[in-house]
Amino acid sequence: MKIKGRDEIVQKATEIIAFSGIDKLTMQTLGKELGLNKASLYHWFSSKDEILEAVFTEGHRALMAKGFRLNLEGDAETVLQRAAAEWTEIFSDEALFPYLRTVFALRYSDERAEEEARALELMIKSQIDVIINALGYQNAFLSSLFTALLLQHLESVLEGNEEDFRKDASSFAALLTSTQDKAHR
Repeated sequence: MKIKGRDEIVQKATEIIAFSGIDKLTMQTLGKELGLNKASLYHWFSSKDEILEAVFTEGHRALMAKGFRLNLEGDAETVLQRAAAEWTEIFSDEALFPYLRTVFALRYSDERAEEEARALELMIKSQIDVIINALGYQNAFLSSLFTALLLQHLESVLEGNEEDFRKDASSFAALLTSTQDKAHR
């Protein structure tokens, strides 16, 4: 088998980590998966650590290229459902899925994964804060609550559960509305 280059090695390494665990990523296993002897991998990478660094660098680059469209038009239910659908699409994306799964699997044991997971959580929280405020609800607790629910849903997506978050977004929109109604009494 002819290797196309570093990208193919990084992609396969990411898949091994995502679906088999970091312990299964060895130069020998990677070479076998790619149909190469492990010595051939040293042409592209000097070590497993260098491959791991490339996994995080390339994965982060692909994630940032994906982007996120913030659309605040509509009622609370529509806006929250749309935001949740956008993030679900990103976490379900065939090209990003192995990387995101790797990040969340390693976030407690690898500094780079922890940093990426925190950055994603902060990005999601910031966007939910903007959405909640744009909808007219000045409530940090409710914003944090929806963020936590969405993050739990996204982790569930990474575990292979295809649950629909629209019902939760609808229920949360109803909670926002009832909270605002109570505040105006």
